[in-house]
Amino acid sequence: MDIIIYGIIAIVIIGLFASPYVLKKMKGDEPPPTPVQPKVRQRAVPPPPKPKPKPVQGKSAEQVFREAFPGVRLKPIVSQPFCVRAEACALRDKATREEQPGFRIDVRGDIEISKETIVDLVITLEDLSDGSSQPVYATQERYQDDQTGQFVLRTTIGKVAAPGKVDAGWSAVGVVPFSNIRAPKSGARTMRLSCLAVPTAISNCTVVDERLRSGMLAAASVNFDVNLVRKGYVEQRFARQNAAGLVVCLGFAFATHAFRDARRAESFAQGWMGRHLAQMKGEDSGLIAQTRASIEAAFNMAQETRTELRVVSRELLAYEVAGMAQEGLGLCVEIGRTDGVIPADIMVELKALCRELGLGLDELHRRTSTETPGGGVEDDQESALLVGLDLGWDSRRIRRHLLNQFMKWNSRHPKDAADREMITRHLEAIAKLRQRYL
Repeated sequence: MDIIIYGIIAIVIIGLFASPYVLKKMKGDEPPPTPVQPKVRQRAVPPPPKPKPKPVQGKSAEQVFREAFPGVRLKPIVSQPFCVRAEACALRDKATREEQPGFRIDVRGDIEISKETIVDLVITLEDLSDGSSQPVYATQERYQDDQTGQFVLRTTIGKVAAPGKVDAGWSAVGVVPFSNIRAPKSGARTMRLSCLAVPTAISNCTVVDERLRSGMLAAASVNFDVNLVRKGYVEQRFARQNAAGLVVCLGFAFATHAFRDARRAESFAQGWMGRHLAQMKGEDSGLIAQTRASIEAAFNMAQETRTELRVVSRELLAYEVAGMAQEGLGLCVEIGRTDGVIPADIMVELKALCRELGLGLDELHRRTSTETPGGGVEDDQESALLVGLDLGWDSRRIRRHLLNQFMKWNSRHPKDAADREMITRHLEAIAKLRQRYL
């Protein structure tokens, strides 16, 4: 009995020690369990966007050309900006075949327009040498602006079709001799050339007309250096002052030569000096003061020093001031009158003086047939018509118009005796109107 009990206990003990080995053996025969990984939340990736359909476009002219002519290369046109240049050159005078300095003007580029248009170029000059923009005046009528007398070159480039004129190369539009322009001073100067492309319908407008700039189709400007030999208008002002002094001296010399009495010229010379200064109303006060000092100094010198009529005449002509020779003759005609009549012997002296001054006898006849220096209302109307003035304007407008007319005609360079006479008539009309209405 005990043996059975002891046997059962032994089996139990052996089972306790053998059971882990058996379990391990059993587990080794089975596949290992898959480890459980922690769950990670993943972001949803949006699907790629569907390509949008391209808008249907019409074919360009270049594409049509390539499809029609596949073997021909189409070179694109390069659009050039509208620009201008000026270059110094030597110009040959057609009449004398002599060369004279000048400059050539070239333009190139596009002029954009909306419809077919006949286009002109309006070219102006300014002087930039003294740090400010000053106008350049013309010495020939065809280059003069109607109102201001400034240099204006007008030329046509013809009919231009839309969308515009395409010109990659330079095209010459004009040549200008330096003798046809008058800047403030002579010598080395810096000029600015401006070029406006405008419809032909408005190209003849004066440069101060707003329509000219408001209607322009294209514009360009360029600076260039020149060496001017013609006397500038600032230098011309000093020449006028000296020439005015010589007119006074001429009166005294004529009185001494014709009457052997210099004192006869005193009252006439003083009257002429007063009229000459009155013509300068509205101009710079410093210029008027300088002119007064110049002619008063000449008056005092002529009283104290005897001068030869021929020498004074030659010096007066050397200044080349338009109208001054005629002024000198007019003063001598006043001195030569005795009781309103010019004696025959004095007329002979006046004719000789005309030759000295390079004037024709028609000028002497005009001077001797004038009854009074002032003239009347009809004479004023004739003078106003000559210079395009309306006597009904206010004084400010009259002053501005007469000043513009004076700059226009004073800058002119006479080509011959007829042109010199025309310039003188205009300057005298301007002087008379300024004296009476300002």
